[in-house]
Amino acid sequence: MRGSNQDDRTTTGSATVRILKPPADENGAGLKLEKTPTLSNESIIQLIDAGFSEGTIIKRIEGSPVDFDLSTSKIEELRRHRVSDSVILSMKSAMHDDSDPSPTNSNRTRSN
Repeated sequence: MRGSNQDDRTTTGSATVRILKPPADENGAGLKLEKTPTLSNESIIQLIDAGFSEGTIIKRIEGSPVDFDLSTSKIEELRRHRVSDSVILSMKSAMHDDSDPSPTNSNRTRSN
């Protein structure tokens, strides 16, 4: 009979698994979380120049600590660099939220 199952084998057994920890830093410190960088006018211009979408930039503004200069001259500079009114409005909102000491204020320094 052709196609027989003469050489089929079933392997059973057990395995020992060892979990390896990543090595600690040379100074003995453990793993550290990276701090989200604070966004500035320049970082928004860099995101625009890099081709990020308006939605992506707005989400980044909403989820990061911010330190924007929203003086009239700086807003004009942002517009010269093709920063949309929606992004500028989000920047203004983020600055307003950061200065609001109320307990309902969404903290911009949270990590996502």
